[in-house]
Amino acid sequence: MSVPTYRSRLEDQALDFTVSEERRVFDGFRPLDVLTLSHEPLGDAQGARVRRELVRGGRCAVVIPYDPARDAIVVIRQFRIGAALATPHAAPLELPAGGIDEGEDPSSGAARELTEETGLVPRAVAHCFSILSTPGLTDELAMIFLAIVDTGQLSGRGGKADEDEDILAIAAPFEDLLAAVDRGAVQNGFLVAATHWFARHGRAHAKLLADSTQTD
Repeated sequence: MSVPTYRSRLEDQALDFTVSEERRVFDGFRPLDVLTLSHEPLGDAQGARVRRELVRGGRCAVVIPYDPARDAIVVIRQFRIGAALATPHAAPLELPAGGIDEGEDPSSGAARELTEETGLVPRAVAHCFSILSTPGLTDELAMIFLAIVDTGQLSGRGGKADEDEDILAIAAPFEDLLAAVDRGAVQNGFLVAATHWFARHGRAHAKLLADSTQTD
């Protein structure tokens, strides 16, 4: 057995790198940059100059809207071109999510996206964990938030007309959602990760968050 090293630790780690050239080749909703860079070698490898294409995603908020009284999580369904081209399911389930505006408080951004996509106003919001969605392709950092909601206020529709959003909002009993994820009926990565996290930690976190909103 090899001797453990710093690089064998089970953690994300820093690595020195230098960008020598950066060009924007597409400037749309998600800009595309081409970078030429070199980075510190890992192990005995030699450092090399490499070219990488990167979609600029920035920070986004993904919300787990949980109703403690009904033990339910609100999920949404909408058309997704990526799902339509990669799978037979053009209308996948997912969690409310969206980009955090420049200078916007992340928790406020999470609450805003939740309201825009479900019509619900959260009683409380707290950051739980973060995910690099596809770090070989994009710099998007997804911040996962837990929100306490009342699904009794759910209308079933959501989305902004001026952004051509057509969204169904669904209150899913958590055990049913977990079973759907376990049998592979759901493929959205954020929803799968958040469901497994919630199965281990969610109810305890939700109780603390809900209790924090109580007043004497």
